[in-house]
Amino acid sequence: ILNLKTIYKQKNEEKFISSATWEIPVCYDLEFGIDLKDFSSQKKLSIDDIVRLHSSEIYTVYFIGFLPGFLYLGGLHPKLHFERKSTPKLDIKKGAVAIGGQQTGIYPQNSPGGWHIIGSTPIALFDSRQNPPCRIKAGDKLRFKPVNKSEYLNIESQVAKNLFQFNPTDDNA
Repeated sequence: ILNLKTIYKQKNEEKFISSATWEIPVCYDLEFGIDLKDFSSQKKLSIDDIVRLHSSEIYTVYFIGFLPGFLYLGGLHPKLHFERKSTPKLDIKKGAVAIGGQQTGIYPQNSPGGWHIIGSTPIALFDSRQNPPCRIKAGDKLRFKPVNKSEYLNIESQVAKNLFQFNPTDDNA
């Protein structure tokens, strides 16, 4: 008869889960970052400082939820921590990059939401016709790359024509 200590010793192998690092283009233009001005005022940070702090971190995908493909990202700079809105908006656009509490995330589709919208990505993070529908998984790393409006529109056009290559930048970064 095996006792628990024996079983534990036999099963106590370290298991490594592979992860990928993704680069997400984000336009922080006020047209997309609909809460940037208020966020800047409330946090007493310039918009440039918000963009710099937000895009300089490497985030970890904690989990995916709320909506299929909604990435909850940990690693937000403490200066950007900001409680969720007391009244959610009903019309957050697909691709909105937002901050809620101590996390940042990306809305994968049009939906209601209570996070502060600071930018947008033209990348589709969830597509039910793909296998898997969300290529980014829990444990992956992610960094935001600031792009201007012209670059955003160019990437958006490439995505619409299925020409944009969205692949991890490297493994285990």
